[in-house]
Amino acid sequence: MVLKTELCHFSGAKIYPGKGIRFVRSDSQVFLFANSKCKRYFHNRLKPSKLTWTAMYRKQHKKDIAAEAVKKKRHSTKKPYSRSIVGATLEVIQKRRSEKPEV
Repeated sequence: MVLKTELCHFSGAKIYPGKGIRFVRSDSQVFLFANSKCKRYFHNRLKPSKLTWTAMYRKQHKKDIAAEAVKKKRHSTKKPYSRSIVGATLEVIQKRRSEKPEV
């Protein structure tokens, strides 16, 4: 069974069916709030990016858990190295490389 969750307009929290407060502005724009705290802050015109518990603040200050998991893994570059082959030392191999091939 899949529940249709919506996001709070102010805090970014998940709102499950039967919960939350719906506010319709006079220009018929609908806002959904998780609780009265979010609604009160929205009407007082507080910025969600300045409140530490909102999703917007967490995203701006790189405290988001989802963003942390997406971090790219650094690949170490393989540095060229040379080692001697059985039966021939490193100096012998380098001498043969430096010789010009005879036609």
